[in-house]
Amino acid sequence: MELYYKDPYLKEIDVEIVSKDNEFLEFDKTIIFPGGGGQPSDKGILIGKDFKVKILFSKKLDGKILHKYELIEGKFNDNKGKLILDWERRYKLMKMHTGEHILYRSLENLFNVKFQKVIFDENESSLFIMGSIKMDDVFEAEKFANEIIKKNLPVKEHYENISDINENEIRMKRDRIKEKNVRIIEIEGFDKSACSGIHVKNTNEIEYIIVKSIKSGDFTEIKFLTGESALKYIYENSKIIRSIENKYKLDHNIIEKKLNQMIQENEKLKKSLYELSSTMFNFNKANKNGRLIYYSNFPYGDINGIEKLGRKIMENENSVVIYGNEIEGKIFLLSKDPKDIEFIKSVMEKYKLRGGGSKNYFIISIENANFKTIYDEILSFFIS
Repeated sequence: MELYYKDPYLKEIDVEIVSKDNEFLEFDKTIIFPGGGGQPSDKGILIGKDFKVKILFSKKLDGKILHKYELIEGKFNDNKGKLILDWERRYKLMKMHTGEHILYRSLENLFNVKFQKVIFDENESSLFIMGSIKMDDVFEAEKFANEIIKKNLPVKEHYENISDINENEIRMKRDRIKEKNVRIIEIEGFDKSACSGIHVKNTNEIEYIIVKSIKSGDFTEIKFLTGESALKYIYENSKIIRSIENKYKLDHNIIEKKLNQMIQENEKLKKSLYELSSTMFNFNKANKNGRLIYYSNFPYGDINGIEKLGRKIMENENSVVIYGNEIEGKIFLLSKDPKDIEFIKSVMEKYKLRGGGSKNYFIISIENANFKTIYDEILSFFIS
């Protein structure tokens, strides 16, 4: 018996194990939601007389709800126990799910966006829409969504036959629905959506919804938070802004303008540094058996500009170019000799570093205190 729909606020129940194997348990009834509508499965624990079991997730298979388990204490000496839901996680997901319905409908009503998919997590969730949207438009939809949340609207469920559903009134991906009777989640007077997820009973339980970021690609990903996570995010960001205002004596209305000016100035400086690095940077030079070794461990050059200069040097001479930048934690090697490239790859593997490159070029990233040791080891291979 699936009690997660009948009473989504039920936190624990007495159950009987009706089947068991080395991986899964089946109970006579359950409050562990197996996932659906983008919402992940619940988690929980089962406590028996002589045992304790962690419920990692549940899944629906052939009409049964099977619970993946891990025995953490004792032995299965009886088939009865108390099933306890990870309520804190579930409630966060309930808020996220109902919040997503409100946020999406707000976006659709205001800007006629089209739904693609949603991925829920108790800490941060993602709504994907087709096409692109401006951040200012998302902010407007966010404001509208929070006005809906404050209206204390009831959230109800009912079932409709799939053949009777008008898709102009009810949001539904018909090709994803297999059942004839479709579960509808209705936010009274605002939204109706076909959904198999678990929801709060009233919009005021969501408390608040905040859009954290948007990312454009094949679809636009809108990352959002609800409830306590949203309020904490707002507070932390407000604290940063107030600190900047106080430290630099700025009004919050001009912080964005000042930041944009700083970014533009920084881009100009980066461009100038690149041009200087690619034309005027000075390497140390050594000669080993008629082969010139150009090298430098200098933290203030532009690594891309120095690479460009190094390639010009290598084109005209029988040479190797080695450059290290300790601030960025990177060392690159330019050489036409495949053995040199194989050597720096072996250094990467020895120290378990990340790296990559091409036929005549290889770069490694160093994120620890071994930078000088690794740089000296590479250099000594060529000039000792």
